Amino acid sequence: MAPSTPVSAGAPRSPSAAPELARLEVALSALMRWSESKYIRAEVARRSGCDIPASALRLLEHFDVAGAMRVSDIAECLRIDISTVSLQLRQLKADALVSRLRDPSDGRSGVIAITERGREALARVRAARCELLATVFTEAVPDELGRAADTLIQVQDHMLAGMVEAGYVKSLD
Repeated sequence: MAPSTPVSAGAPRSPSAAPELARLEVALSALMRWSESKYIRAEVARRSGCDIPASALRLLEHFDVAGAMRVSDIAECLRIDISTVSLQLRQLKADALVSRLRDPSDGRSGVIAITERGREALARVRAARCELLATVFTEAVPDELGRAADTLIQVQDHMLAGMVEAGYVKSLD
């Protein structure tokens, strides 16, 4: 029996795409596992004082970036059922992190918008995440962190543009 060759943590077992894309997918998956891990979420909640469920936090971050939206548009954009969005919004509304406003383009319907309290909670969550990142990157050179951030922003821009092109979202505005 031939000795097994160890697989690097950064190398996919059976790449189905270009090697660069396979490596990118592995790296993005690792980032998501870190940020969504039970320990990290609990530590962010402890440091920020905001114990917001991950799905509700994603909605809050979405409103912060995209602005006020109708519930149906949120569901369409996130590709989830309206009832799921409504359930997640219920707690955010109860905590005054989002509010329902009259839709300026159609006074008969409403839109959901992040409140100032929601922005403050999000700022505390982001500050807590930065504190955790600081503990992980104690040896990193600031220029390297800046280049990594620039690269991740480029990746984000490509992914968002791809979502528009594929028709998953109407626009990035």
